[in-house]
Amino acid sequence: MNKNRITWEHPWAYKEGILISISLLLMGFILEVATGGKGVLQMLNYPNNIYMGVGLIIFIILISFLRKKMALVAWLETIPAAISSIGLLLFVSLLLGLTMQYDQNAPHIVKVLGLNHVITSWPYLLANLFLLISLGLTTVKNVVSFRWKKLGFIVSHLGLWIVLFGANFGSVQVQRLQMTLTEAGINNIAVDNSTGQSYTMPFAFKLIDFKLEEYTPKIGLVYNQTGKLFNDKGNSTIIADSSNTGSIENWEITVIDYIYSSSKAGDRYYFINESGAAPSAYVRAHNGNGIVKEGWICSGSYNRPFESLKLNNEFSAVMLLPEPKEFTSVLDILQKEKGVTRINLEVNKPAVVDGWKIYQMSYDSDLGRWSDTSVIELISDPWIDLVYTGVFLMLAGAVYMFWMGSKNNTNNIKTD
Repeated sequence: MNKNRITWEHPWAYKEGILISISLLLMGFILEVATGGKGVLQMLNYPNNIYMGVGLIIFIILISFLRKKMALVAWLETIPAAISSIGLLLFVSLLLGLTMQYDQNAPHIVKVLGLNHVITSWPYLLANLFLLISLGLTTVKNVVSFRWKKLGFIVSHLGLWIVLFGANFGSVQVQRLQMTLTEAGINNIAVDNSTGQSYTMPFAFKLIDFKLEEYTPKIGLVYNQTGKLFNDKGNSTIIADSSNTGSIENWEITVIDYIYSSSKAGDRYYFINESGAAPSAYVRAHNGNGIVKEGWICSGSYNRPFESLKLNNEFSAVMLLPEPKEFTSVLDILQKEKGVTRINLEVNKPAVVDGWKIYQMSYDSDLGRWSDTSVIELISDPWIDLVYTGVFLMLAGAVYMFWMGSKNNTNNIKTD
């Protein structure tokens, strides 16, 4: 490296990259302030994102022919340009962690600079364009001077460019909506919780049944004075299975009887299968001082009272609310052309309806397994297949380069 080289003297290097990055960052903040902190979301809305994306591709191809005439274009194809563009994008991305995103109560200066909506801000857009142009020119250059040994490099770089391109220009078309369903009710209205806007979907759902499977509840100790759960970061709870025994603090607790679905009548609990029935257990507890206590405890529910067993002046034994194991909504999907389709919608097992991915999200936690309400999430991401294509190309390019490297090493060994 020539330390005496004058700035902006060809060939450009990291010094120019830093100056360009700072200039783009400042330009982004200036544009953000000039537009009142509104960002680029409206500008990139469909179909504008398509026009800009196609325009960017044409722009990269056209300026690639100017590499011998323009120092900037020649530099954009170099490693210093790639590192500078990546550094700028990483810096802008780090700003995401400085402030709460989409916080309407953020300070005025934060809103005006776009720091409460970084992903849709001018600095973020310019940083991505910088990287996309640099990466695109490098890819085009290697395609023009194609060699088979460069195939892995070209494919992996093209894949990375497609991922960045799809993620940035397609993000504005991603929709995340929620729909609340009640048993026997039909709904086709979904809501964007970030904006409060409602959407009428081209299909409807009918909740046939909601099923919730729970883990066996746990038994623990609470402090009588504060009501806080005792926790020594060790054995602080035991499972409420019949005949199960465990130690908490200096208390040995044995579960004499456990009823998963019960209600109290008189001085004991009985099995019932009614809405609101709660788990209960008859337990015996004794400590090293010879104190023995026994009685019923119950976790309670939305219409059944909670019950504890006082052990001494310090502790009481309690049954914690059972934790959900898995929950499923039995849904009928109503479509004009396909009629009615019944599905079981489970957590992390989405269904696909007219390009929308449908996820089981939540339910009425107050009612628990007796909930007659299910909340589902509907996600539309038209560009996701393009992003997946880019990821596949990146992996294919990496595998090809690894295979070629191993092949060359083998040939060198044979030659030696």
